[in-house]
Amino acid sequence: METIDEAQYEQRHLESCQDYELILNTKGYDCIEKYCDRYVRKNCREILLPSGNNLQILDLTWLHDLSTEVEHNCAEPLTAKFYLAGNLRTITPGIKDKYVKDDYLEKTGENYLFYLPDIAEIEQAKAETAEILIRIAFDLNFFRSFNTDSESLPEPLQLLLETDTPPRFHLPVGKITPQMHLALQQILDCPHQGMMQRMYLESKVLELLCLQLTQLVESNGRQANSFKPTDVERIYQAREILLQNHVNPPALMDLAQQVGLNHMKLEQGFREIFGTTAFGYLRDYRLQQAYLLLRDGKLNVEAVANKVGYSHLGHFTNAFRRKFGITPGACRAGRKIVTDL
Repeated sequence: METIDEAQYEQRHLESCQDYELILNTKGYDCIEKYCDRYVRKNCREILLPSGNNLQILDLTWLHDLSTEVEHNCAEPLTAKFYLAGNLRTITPGIKDKYVKDDYLEKTGENYLFYLPDIAEIEQAKAETAEILIRIAFDLNFFRSFNTDSESLPEPLQLLLETDTPPRFHLPVGKITPQMHLALQQILDCPHQGMMQRMYLESKVLELLCLQLTQLVESNGRQANSFKPTDVERIYQAREILLQNHVNPPALMDLAQQVGLNHMKLEQGFREIFGTTAFGYLRDYRLQQAYLLLRDGKLNVEAVANKVGYSHLGHFTNAFRRKFGITPGACRAGRKIVTDL
């Protein structure tokens, strides 16, 4: 795969760009940019929030393989990425940084937090890949203003909060959780306009950062819990089995047997690591998937209930109302969530 620098890409972009649109100050966004060039079909919505945090919603379809040298300047912000679809490989030849790998892949269903000033990387995208992601750049002074106690955070984040010359880092935070999925979907379906839109999006951006930091703290503290690393891996394996089979999940005893744990230890592990029971976690995931399907509007309520594993419509309706504060029918009709109980 040929590697080109940013200037070469810009030249090829100008030579091949079609259907270019740059729309300013519309639908509550500072900028909406759309175009198609020889490499990518791009749709980007961007808004600078009152805090100085920057929110981008990116929808990319790669038409040809592209390997680009990207230069980050010395004023790079703390950045979060949430990959709803697609992946991106990044190579940093010869890097010796403690918290940055020289070759890593950002991929669907994962979220990342990084601080990468003054660095040169090679980003590689593959043809026929669709990328949908939400990218948030946090103003460092705004982020640091919350610091009262950073001891529970991973070391690179502690140093980012407490020193003027923190190290670069790229942290794979983990799977996008059901709570993160909900906040991301609420950003995509923002129900407000004007001033209220900016206030709403600011709140969702902070919620996502809070969820990321919580996930990092939980991950950082795993060695302090009562489980061996191999047991923690088995608990995460059990979670993946549940999510992959959420329509027809195995019974708890069978699930525990599949991953090689006692069923009581598995249940204790879910409570300690995820803050809920195994099937409490599954219920939340099912209802989150139901929410997305209902908002899409292609299926009726009964079909959605069946699709996420509820055979009894009444049970589904009650569970959905308890979770989101509205009925499935009201959600499908476009009403917004009242509360997350």
